[in-house]
Amino acid sequence: MKNQRIQGERKYGLVSNVVYNMRSSKAWDPKLFYYQLLMIFPDVAAACMGVLLPAWLVKGLEAKWDLGKLLLTIFLLAFGIWVFEMLREGMQEYLYRNSLSFNLYYEKCCFAKVMDMDYEMLEDPKIRELTGNTWNVVRNVFGIRNSFLTIPKLLSGILGAGLYGILIGSESILLLVLIILNTAASFLLLSFVRRKHEKYHKSLSSFTAKASYISRQTMEKTAGKEIRIYQMADWFVQKYEECLKGIDGIYGHIHNWYFVRGTAEALLSFLSGGFSYGYLLYRLVQGSLGAADFVFYTGLLGGFGSYFGQMLYGILSLNELDTSISYIRKFLSLPESVWNPAGIGEKRLEAIKQNGITVELENISYTYPGGKEPVLSDISLVIRPGERLALIGLNGAGKTTLVKLLCGFYQPTKGKILINGIPAAEFSREEYYSLVSVLFQDSCILPMTLDENLTGQPMKANHSAEEACRERLSWALKISGFYEKYESLPEKGNTLLVREANKEALDFSGGERQKMLFARAIYKEAPLLILDEPTAALDPIAENELYMKYGEAVKGRTCIYISHRLSSTRFCDRICLLSGGKIIEEGTHDELMEKNGSYANLYEVQSRYYKEQDMRKKMEEAFDE
Repeated sequence: MKNQRIQGERKYGLVSNVVYNMRSSKAWDPKLFYYQLLMIFPDVAAACMGVLLPAWLVKGLEAKWDLGKLLLTIFLLAFGIWVFEMLREGMQEYLYRNSLSFNLYYEKCCFAKVMDMDYEMLEDPKIRELTGNTWNVVRNVFGIRNSFLTIPKLLSGILGAGLYGILIGSESILLLVLIILNTAASFLLLSFVRRKHEKYHKSLSSFTAKASYISRQTMEKTAGKEIRIYQMADWFVQKYEECLKGIDGIYGHIHNWYFVRGTAEALLSFLSGGFSYGYLLYRLVQGSLGAADFVFYTGLLGGFGSYFGQMLYGILSLNELDTSISYIRKFLSLPESVWNPAGIGEKRLEAIKQNGITVELENISYTYPGGKEPVLSDISLVIRPGERLALIGLNGAGKTTLVKLLCGFYQPTKGKILINGIPAAEFSREEYYSLVSVLFQDSCILPMTLDENLTGQPMKANHSAEEACRERLSWALKISGFYEKYESLPEKGNTLLVREANKEALDFSGGERQKMLFARAIYKEAPLLILDEPTAALDPIAENELYMKYGEAVKGRTCIYISHRLSSTRFCDRICLLSGGKIIEEGTHDELMEKNGSYANLYEVQSRYYKEQDMRKKMEEAFDE
């Protein structure tokens, strides 16, 4: 199933991406959409009047118009130019100013998509790469925003080049072909130089990555200690200078290619312009072309070259937009959640919560995306309501993967999970998650208030609707051992957390953090409670206190406990030992010790280690006395 997620990847063409981006701009701000289309008319109209003005001035002088008619003609053309230019500038200013926030539209869409994605998709390497590229282009303000200036120029270039080309071609096809060839040659030169630019620019990555790493390490507190104590400052400066010299050398090569392009383009323009204007001058001298027509066609020549180049450069400039929108569309078109949106219904869900939860694994196997060997193989297990089950095993045994399957984060590659006899696939995502509460080994504290971290919502003091929640929170705080710390805080539940996001926030010690997270896990009234190394950051005294209250904390719930400390699993009803992705031993602590197998061996090894630690500690205390 998970391998099918990326098969939905589609490729999009340039025109399709441009249209998609324009439609998106209409959804965000209709003016952004219409101004891109409408701006071409005042732009081309102003340019055409600019060509006509000097030609009509010469024509009026040749025809000896009276001064009033001549001035009126000049005024009307000049006023028309001013009106169209003001109209164009107004539209362009609106596009320039309001397109700056357009990235927020895509950012909102991508954020909503991430929030709706199944967790398994977040860990898929291909999807992670696509997600990273998508966020990079979305947060590059100028990448997509520049299209709002490029599209009008491109459309103006097409309209202007077409109109001017028809007028020039009516006079001389040779002139038209010559200008097109000159502009196309300039475009090819630019394309060639840009390819060289990209080639050299790729080699920048090795230097910039090293420079970035060195710069970052010098500001890290941990690295700062190493650099100073081992006197590596000079070495860091030397390596940083080497990176800067490498970067400067690459930019030098890039500059040289642009200089070559500029020189070649100037020569082509000189030859093409010399021939074109020479031809018109020859016609003027021969008398086959009037002075007014001469002025008119020289204006057309300059305008056509400008519009034709504008059209070609516009197409070239859309490459960045094409890449950006392709990433966004691929990301937004990823398959939806694999969960059943209809779910099992509130009545059946409530029955599970009231009667207790039975979790059954039927021949479960799981292989990570891109992996060759399964991490879990044919695991079958039934966890009964109210049972306390310990999952133990060395690193790499598959404990974390099994927990993520039980949480609904992963979908089995083979086999199925049943909840009270109902296949997990029949639940909606929200229904399934409501049944599970977890204390992860790598749990996250969010930059919100303490109450919001504990309950998922702010607690309102003296509010009747919150009394039950407040009582449950107080119970969870006392069971976890965090109550005393909570009550000692001046702001109590309104205390801000995560100092990186809030300067006035409070950061807890490792043990305090673990107790807080345990309180959060048991506060949620979920029938299945999973504890992943819940005492990892606690000292022996706090750990013992937690185990004393553990029975009350999990009373009435099905509990799965993961730990490396085998001595802490004796209070569980059943212990499952995982190795190589399989359950190799199962039973109570006493039963497994009687078997004298892998569990007994691991337990004895750990017991000796902890006894030696205790002995050393006692000797140190005696020595200190």
